[in-house]
Amino acid sequence: MKDAPWCVLFTEGRMLMNRVVGRLGLGRLARRPMSAVPTYTERMDKTGRPLSPHLMIYRLPLIAWSSVTVRITGVIGSAMAIGIAGATIVGGGDCASDLVESGKAAYPMLVTPAKFAIAWPLTYHWLGNMRHMYWDLSAKGFNNITMLHSSYGIFALTTAISAGLALCTLPPRSRDSPKK
Repeated sequence: MKDAPWCVLFTEGRMLMNRVVGRLGLGRLARRPMSAVPTYTERMDKTGRPLSPHLMIYRLPLIAWSSVTVRITGVIGSAMAIGIAGATIVGGGDCASDLVESGKAAYPMLVTPAKFAIAWPLTYHWLGNMRHMYWDLSAKGFNNITMLHSSYGIFALTTAISAGLALCTLPPRSRDSPKK
């Protein structure tokens, strides 16, 4: 058997497999054409329903939107931190503040809206994380009414805090003051 060519071994192995399949009664399955069995997708097409319902066909409650917004604002905050860090690494220590100052000089009417646009996601993410931390530590506030009210509260409080931060102005740093 060792010196037999591979085609003989293959043929003997196939004959052995056919005998096993025949004895177990599986031969009828092997002879049935595969096209006779409809696939899952074909069965679902006949029902007229989508294969998997899309998230946007449902009306999400405010509580769900609040949770999604916490995650999205986390990504936005991370992108801002990476952008500032990248600008500082590439352009030196004063690059980020110099970019802000040149933007203020070029577009002074956009300073307050830009500050609001930066403050809102950071504030919302921070307040949303505080709410989740409270839920994790106390296990209180898990009914729909409390969660809905806290979602409204976080949206309103975030807008108020962000507006306050956008309206605040720090005195400009003088170029001749010593750096710390």
